[in-house]
Amino acid sequence: MGVFLMRFYKCCSILCALLVVGASNLLAEDIKPDVLVKDTVDKIMHAIETDKDIAAGDMTKSIEFVESQVAPHFDFSRMARLAVGRSWRQATPEQREAITKEFRILLVRSYASAFTRFKGIKIEVLPLRPSENPNWALVESVIKLPTAVAQPISLNYDMELMDGKWKVFDLQIDGASLIINNRNIFQQEIQSSGIEGLIYTLRQKNTQSTNSGNGTQ
Repeated sequence: MGVFLMRFYKCCSILCALLVVGASNLLAEDIKPDVLVKDTVDKIMHAIETDKDIAAGDMTKSIEFVESQVAPHFDFSRMARLAVGRSWRQATPEQREAITKEFRILLVRSYASAFTRFKGIKIEVLPLRPSENPNWALVESVIKLPTAVAQPISLNYDMELMDGKWKVFDLQIDGASLIINNRNIFQQEIQSSGIEGLIYTLRQKNTQSTNSGNGTQ
């Protein structure tokens, strides 16, 4: 269980500070997804660098920021279902709701706690490639770290147009899918302890994070 938590959080903390798709005024269907990402990245990186409370690791303010600017633009229900994979069919409606709830809490706290780690990075959003499906887009970006020796990191957003709003349902960092990575982790937990074991583990992590006042245990 400890290995599960460590691997899950490591994946989230690396990715989630960069998953910044979503100011409410950027949801018009006629705005391209790459433009939405670029404009929002610029605004959020500015907030990380200029808001002294967020820069100091104020979790309450950071979580409020994530809840208002980031969380509404992720499809957490779909992400939870895809991450659980084939075992989703075995889960009861109550279990599905619990998994989605705990998964969402964990991701939000991971986003918020990781903000302070990425001051000084540069993010280049690449031009959008044509897609045969007008309701799906892959937005590609490159993360440039502040040290000269560090290799750039690719971060790509899988997005779908839902009810006129673009929402993220998966991410890929250097080609590794957040959903597939966590599907492997979730399946190990389910095979070991069942659906209830997965829910317990997610809930335990969230309780630990709340009690400690941060998301970095």
